[in-house]
Amino acid sequence: MSRIAWKTLSSGEREGLLLAVDFVAGSRAPAQFADLAPLLEPPLTLWASRPPGPDDQVPPTGNAYLDWWLGEVRASGTPVEAVLGYCAGGVFAAALAERIAYWQPAPRLILLDPELPATSGLYDDFHTAGDSLAALLTPAELDAFHARGEALEAQYGGDRLPVVGRELADTFTTAVATAADRLDLDEDIRDELSGAFVSLVSYLTAATTLSPLPAWSTATALTTTPPDQPVGHEHRVPVAHDDLLRSTETARALERLLAESPVAATGKAG
Repeated sequence: MSRIAWKTLSSGEREGLLLAVDFVAGSRAPAQFADLAPLLEPPLTLWASRPPGPDDQVPPTGNAYLDWWLGEVRASGTPVEAVLGYCAGGVFAAALAERIAYWQPAPRLILLDPELPATSGLYDDFHTAGDSLAALLTPAELDAFHARGEALEAQYGGDRLPVVGRELADTFTTAVATAADRLDLDEDIRDELSGAFVSLVSYLTAATTLSPLPAWSTATALTTTPPDQPVGHEHRVPVAHDDLLRSTETARALERLLAESPVAATGKAG
């Protein structure tokens, strides 16, 4: 079956599906589940989430994102063995595990360096995304771009991610439009340039509408540093955060967890 909400990273012989939630767009320093999949022995069937794009018309709410992902999961007819969530993906993973438990035994919930969506990180992503446009913007335009981000951070600080995200996304798309008009770039290139950051804002905004902490408090986490929020069981992996999903130690730890008896139920996510 053709899928648009999930990408198959690996296929295994045993029955059971692993779902992995993370935001991936373009190149980034931290490893991805695509790096972890080939390290698993024996190979397991692992699907990685794809965020909805602008043309998919999925509003930035947690329930809308869950519906986007779960339609294909349920249609596959394959039992879900575990749901994995990396960073803010752990927010969605908690809610996915709860929803899946309505039609099958509850899957395991395994978090990898779980984080709540944070405005501070979004500011960093905004400035990094702006620097990626340096070849298209004039020095004055790039300076104005960064100044706008700094002004928003001074105004809002670490609060009100949905509001800040919308402002940052508008600033970014305006900068892309300015460069595109001057360089006579077509619509496809404009969408490609602005799409990843706008999609990230929607992803994080949707995550803020979910309440994962009850589920996290009973979940298992593979971590590189102590998590900011309580988790049920923590297993420390002695690698850097950016290397967590490319480490053989992470793969072996995940294999051991999956070999254990499945949990009876997950905690509740909003």
